[in-house]
Amino acid sequence: MARMLHGVDFSRYSERLYIVGTDDALSVDCIRRIEHERVGQEEIFYIGRVPRSRAVNQPWATALLTTLQCLYHVARIMYLHKPDVVLCNGPGNCVVVGVAAFAPRILWFKRIPIVYIESFARVYTLSLSGKIMYLLADRFVVQWPYLADKYPRAEYIPHLV
Repeated sequence: MARMLHGVDFSRYSERLYIVGTDDALSVDCIRRIEHERVGQEEIFYIGRVPRSRAVNQPWATALLTTLQCLYHVARIMYLHKPDVVLCNGPGNCVVVGVAAFAPRILWFKRIPIVYIESFARVYTLSLSGKIMYLLADRFVVQWPYLADKYPRAEYIPHLV
């Protein structure tokens, strides 16, 4: 995600919201580094920390409960900050963020565009997160031409991440 952020025109998004897992210190450090490189800028950014929707090797029976817990925290943060666009990649919490961004659209409240970027490691098949986000995302980006051929709505942009 950090490499993608270097290509974002921050002047178009003066307030930025980052949602990361509570146990993801690396992403928080990376976000702070990117934001502090913007010396002299008056923009605001907020890092929302949420519990994981599903831990590695967590039984599916308990995953529903932890996913709902994550959804509560994500929805609360998104309600408070009201994002104009959602850019996401990766597993687990990304799907929860996508669902939280898609829900206002269903309720005729607000349409938040969702952009999902599938992992560079996915060459021939989509990840489980990718399969779900393919249904929710307004723009679905893949990094291999085979996936772009296989999924009609996918946009092929090589070497993003």
